[in-house]
Amino acid sequence: MKRCKSIDELYEEVREFDMVITNDAALATALNARIDIPIVGHFALTPKQIAGSVAARVLGSPLYSELSVISTVSEETGLKLKYVHSEVENIKEIRKYTADVLKHLHTKTSRNVYDSFEALPTLERVMGSFIPDDDELYRGVKVAVVEDFLFNDLDKHFIPLDYEPISIFSDDDYQIDTIYEIGNDRQLAQNAVDLIDPEKPTDYAIVLNTASPITDAVRSAMYRRKIPFINALNVRDLSQIRDYLRFISLSMDFETIRVKNVKELFSNYNGTFRKGREEFLLCRQGPSDMSDRGMELWNVMKDIRSLTFGEVCETVCNRRTKVQVNNMIAELGVKDQKVSSELLNEVIYAVDNVKQLSHNEEIPEYEKKGVLIVDCNNSIYIDRPVVIYLGMEQDWNRSVIGKPYLDAEDETDKNVARLNALLQQGSVRYYLVNSSKGGKPAKPSTLFNLLYKKPIESFSDISAHLVRGRWHSDEEVITPESDPVIGADPECYSGPFSKSSFNSYFSCPRKFLYATLLTTPEEKDTEFGTLIHSFAEFYVCYPEDVKELGVDHFVHLISDKYSGLSSPLMESLDSDKVRQAMNTIIAYLDSIGISNVPLDTPLSMKRDPNRFMVAMGKDMTSSLCEREIESRTHPIHGELDLTWNGIITDYKTGRPHSVKEISDSMTMDPVARYPEFQPPIYLALMKEDEYNRGRFDLFYAMDNDVSLSAGKVSIG
Repeated sequence: MKRCKSIDELYEEVREFDMVITNDAALATALNARIDIPIVGHFALTPKQIAGSVAARVLGSPLYSELSVISTVSEETGLKLKYVHSEVENIKEIRKYTADVLKHLHTKTSRNVYDSFEALPTLERVMGSFIPDDDELYRGVKVAVVEDFLFNDLDKHFIPLDYEPISIFSDDDYQIDTIYEIGNDRQLAQNAVDLIDPEKPTDYAIVLNTASPITDAVRSAMYRRKIPFINALNVRDLSQIRDYLRFISLSMDFETIRVKNVKELFSNYNGTFRKGREEFLLCRQGPSDMSDRGMELWNVMKDIRSLTFGEVCETVCNRRTKVQVNNMIAELGVKDQKVSSELLNEVIYAVDNVKQLSHNEEIPEYEKKGVLIVDCNNSIYIDRPVVIYLGMEQDWNRSVIGKPYLDAEDETDKNVARLNALLQQGSVRYYLVNSSKGGKPAKPSTLFNLLYKKPIESFSDISAHLVRGRWHSDEEVITPESDPVIGADPECYSGPFSKSSFNSYFSCPRKFLYATLLTTPEEKDTEFGTLIHSFAEFYVCYPEDVKELGVDHFVHLISDKYSGLSSPLMESLDSDKVRQAMNTIIAYLDSIGISNVPLDTPLSMKRDPNRFMVAMGKDMTSSLCEREIESRTHPIHGELDLTWNGIITDYKTGRPHSVKEISDSMTMDPVARYPEFQPPIYLALMKEDEYNRGRFDLFYAMDNDVSLSAGKVSIG
């Protein structure tokens, strides 16, 4: 590696010149900060800064902003904003390296975008047409150009014929003394932040690939340590903009979203819901389910497609957030347009990708000064005393593949030179890298191969002094031999077993153990079974209410919980399935003559109170329903759905099984795919139960459901 000159050394070389041109904005800022003699006008400038200062004089009109360019081209070509933006960015990228842009545009629409773009007053147009020796800016001015080798095609338009070239490299060599090899990204970030003195954050810079996950880890670590860092603020970072767009996005799915999807968002706009409504469909909520403000927001969501973006802002946003949102939608020209999916997608795209969208949000003081986070792909010079380098791995590569508009070899040489200079910034430097990446040893960026002119397989090839963290081990990993799986001793489980847990244990002891450690949310089928069991209990206890109100009343009560759970498109079919199951349960219970059951158990004593009884304001249930029983002699327990006339009935809402399937599933043969031991477990429990005659029935509520719906099959 060649030794790179420091900013102070470069300033000593150029301090006698009238103007210094460099394409590194950070270096220009640092040189200007070191001016120690009176100067009139400019000193250190980048080609872009020069172009911006002479644009009005050269073109006779002010430059268009990024948004103005995209909007104008979109209007002239009739193409969507998103497509135009991507094409314009591609055109700008190509133009940096060659004036023959059309050669690298392969579609008619791309060429149309270029023709429209080329006619607009843009920075690229100024830079491409600028002739330095004809411009008054250079008359009688002694000019120095810092490392013109790194200039692209547009930058070179600002190099005058008479200038003094200044190299950023000396004839000496540079060697990275120490590299610290640490564990994962989180540990890397934590160790980097631990190096920072909280009392002097402005002395530090951290260099990394800002597009990599490690950036978030670094920011989080600094937030935890309350270390300030410089944070740019774009429109997409404003919470009021994000909330507004998310509100409209969710509104577009008003018929299918649930309260839990909007609860937090509503609270941001001072709207609240009644407790326990999270799983209900939002569209089926009413004034009794939410506050007055919540109902106002609900109405906006319901009528979203009939409102303009401005009308939504006026109703939803408060006085503080309304200013930013109005600025954004006015700048994008959609304030008076009706909300639509197509327009919403364009607004979201513009907010996420158009960097020059304006805002008047004040950047907090603690984010104006502090640690500087530097992207390894953008900068070369860093004007901070202490620089911490993180990663230096494959995500530091700069790809030149697939870019026929540039000279790959020349651009690679430039990237190597940039890396050479970047790695020598600051007076004190720390190089921190991962010990592994993706389960494999971390490999340095391929640019190091060219920088050192030899194969670089690991960071030990870069620095002889590689310091590994205490969590790193050079010992060979020994994989223990796997022992044969031995079934667990039932006595080691303190029990008791339910029928489900024993099925799981018999099927696979390890699966059973895993299930005891981690719980999973109820799936659609489980939810359906729970609801039908609850309805059966309600009908046994309060048959008059069901007959008076009708089954459809109870279908509606649970449709917001179950209907559409699998898919919004299935809502009608799911409701029909619930209705049929309820009718089948009623027919079965009537056929066995159940009546006058004792209401002897307070609902408050139930672990999971029946939701129908809660909704209907009932306080009591029956001990004959959903009765828990535990064996006094065996480690088993169960919940009996119904006990009537000494017969235990268990409701089944899944696929009906034949007698052969039921018997096959109870075999002790390990070949059984889905073991099911509910009958023997419940029969064993019944021997100790004084209420039964030793009979256990399985009732499949969905058996022959199609025939039953037509009244062709008798329940009996």
